Amino acid sequence: MTTASATWLLARAHGRMLRHKLRFGLRENRLLSATVAGFLGLYSLAAYLLVARGLEFMMKLPLIGPLLTERLVFLLFFFFLVMLVISNATITGMSLFRRKDMEWQIALPLPPRSLVLWKTLEGMLLASWGLLLLSTPILLALAQSYKADAKFLLVVLPALLALVMIAANVSTWLLIILVRWSRRWMWKPLVLILVLLLVRTLPIWQSSVETFNSGDMSASLNQILKHTEICMHPLLPSSWVAETIQAAARGISERALFFNLVLLANALMSILITTRIASAFYYPAWNRIMSAAPGAGSKAKAAAPRPQSSAKNHWLRRMLGLDRASFALLVKEVRTFLREPVQWGQTAIIFGLLLLYSMNLRKLGYDLQSPFWITVVSHLNLLVCCLALSTLTTRFIYPQFSLEGQRLWILGLSPLPLHRVLALKLRLSASVLALVMVTLVVVSGFSLGLPGQRILFFSASILLMSYGLTSLALSLGALVPNFRESNPARIVSGFGGTVCLIASFVYIVGGIVLLLIPSWQNLRQDAVTLVRYNTQIELAALAGVALLTVVFGALPYFFAKRQTKNLEYLRHL
Repeated sequence: MTTASATWLLARAHGRMLRHKLRFGLRENRLLSATVAGFLGLYSLAAYLLVARGLEFMMKLPLIGPLLTERLVFLLFFFFLVMLVISNATITGMSLFRRKDMEWQIALPLPPRSLVLWKTLEGMLLASWGLLLLSTPILLALAQSYKADAKFLLVVLPALLALVMIAANVSTWLLIILVRWSRRWMWKPLVLILVLLLVRTLPIWQSSVETFNSGDMSASLNQILKHTEICMHPLLPSSWVAETIQAAARGISERALFFNLVLLANALMSILITTRIASAFYYPAWNRIMSAAPGAGSKAKAAAPRPQSSAKNHWLRRMLGLDRASFALLVKEVRTFLREPVQWGQTAIIFGLLLLYSMNLRKLGYDLQSPFWITVVSHLNLLVCCLALSTLTTRFIYPQFSLEGQRLWILGLSPLPLHRVLALKLRLSASVLALVMVTLVVVSGFSLGLPGQRILFFSASILLMSYGLTSLALSLGALVPNFRESNPARIVSGFGGTVCLIASFVYIVGGIVLLLIPSWQNLRQDAVTLVRYNTQIELAALAGVALLTVVFGALPYFFAKRQTKNLEYLRHL
């Protein structure tokens, strides 16, 4: 059997499974499907209008408008490429090295390269549909701003599909190479290199801020464009997509066709390289993962008694006020998280970027002596933190209960009832996320020079929304479980994950609108100097957020807890 025929066989089998799932979902969850479709339609319309208005404003800037618009396109697709590589590596890694079905699929009379190729295509489909959904209204807005004809999308969409294909294959290369040759000692120099790079970037931030504050428009523009030159590197596939967009917008058909052919050639070449790498290195990499076991030294160390650790655990359990069974469950959750590099790796990246962003808010170049800009930046910072938190809760908290899978009956036989397990999961996840988010908000508040009253206001807000978003994601995951799937990306991609994302977005928008009321009242009273905020209005806004938290967090948790008490999950096993 050839590689193409084996891959096509796998694609047909999974395609039939997907069609049956879609038919079942549309037949059994019509209201849910209509809600999701309506939200996606509203999002597409809102994204198109907002991006179109922003591009229209930017294009009207004298002299620099077209230049900034062009650089923005290069920057946008560069970040799309990075996001695609990371997301594809995550999903494909779970499929190739963590799925239970790979243990019998690898034993089938199929070439390993066909398995790797299909898993790459499957990961590409799961990771890229969101990008296509995000980019379609943006492309329409770009076509309007450039006054392009109807052929614009027909020229640009093949380039975007080729970019998705290249990113999926590159992530598979990196994944197989990392699993095949990575060693534990390599992480220490890698962390050292990252720290040195971080220290190296700090003077760049400082010098650019001095230029921004000098009032020299040309120098400030040069500094902005200087830091985005990497996005225009001629060897990046994202640069080829941006060049295709620029050529199609200006009506240069020959140039657009050239870059489309370049992207197509590299996409086909990436598939060929994937098959070669899979043939040579996938089975040794998979065998290394499957045969990994702790050494004799580790076993001896584990077998030896550790009185200090036992005393430490006893002290920690008494401090948290937990019995032995509850503390054992918390230890299990923490160890599971630490043993999943996909989870703590992505979480560390997101929180690290947010920390750097929070520490450099005052260096953004705005006039932060103005109450208007302080209000805008502080509330946008809160919005960014909430959106990042909703991404983490939807991605990692929502599938927690479903990932218990067929082993849920073990928890049912434990001294802890299932509703107690749900409560402990909520307590652990929400407390850790709330602590981290409050720290970020406090750091950003000191960076902006906010008064203590405003820092407390934003800290209380993010504390409420942290518990609300975590409770919403965990409760919906418990109400709509999927015990037959072990890939969290697939669990999140289902109807329940989409509803969780929509509900989180609505909750965040409602909370931010309520929290804007005190600032709006303050700006109406005095637009020149900062005045003391009305404490009663701030408390009323926090009360409104607390009410939203009850609606979006406490009510779903109530229904999820009642369902776990009735042991409704046993019929899904």
